[in-house]
Amino acid sequence: MKSKKIIQRHNSWRRKQGGAPAGLAGEIDSFSYAGLDLNLAQFASTVFNGSSFSQTTFQDASWTGCTFTGCSFSECDFAGIKISDCRFTDCTFQKGQFARSTFGQCLFRSCTWEQLNFDNAQWSQVDVLDCHGSHIDGLQLQGQDVDFTGSYFEHLEFEQAQIN
Repeated sequence: MKSKKIIQRHNSWRRKQGGAPAGLAGEIDSFSYAGLDLNLAQFASTVFNGSSFSQTTFQDASWTGCTFTGCSFSECDFAGIKISDCRFTDCTFQKGQFARSTFGQCLFRSCTWEQLNFDNAQWSQVDVLDCHGSHIDGLQLQGQDVDFTGSYFEHLEFEQAQIN
């Protein structure tokens, strides 16, 4: 089953219009999505190449072993998402909410981050390499083995955070 159909069926399920919970595994995606409810969606070992998500919610979703290249996420809500062993290259995140999110063994390379919030997030073995952006904040962000080599962020404000 194609990724787009699975994702759209999950949105229908969340909105109580039929459909079924999303369980993307081993798929390839390059579609654009807007205004979807993808809360609780499970993505595993899926390749996203040029996919775009705007005004989409991913609350309490889980992404494992996925690769994202040239993807964009605009005005998305990732509160409570769990992302592990995922790679993001040349991706753009704008006006995103990552409160209570968990990142483990993730790589962000040459990504743009604009107006993101990481309140009460947990990071472990996260590399943010050669990334840039502005207006990044987080209250009580906890990070262990985090690397920001080559990255530059204007107006980065982590309060009561403990990183490395």
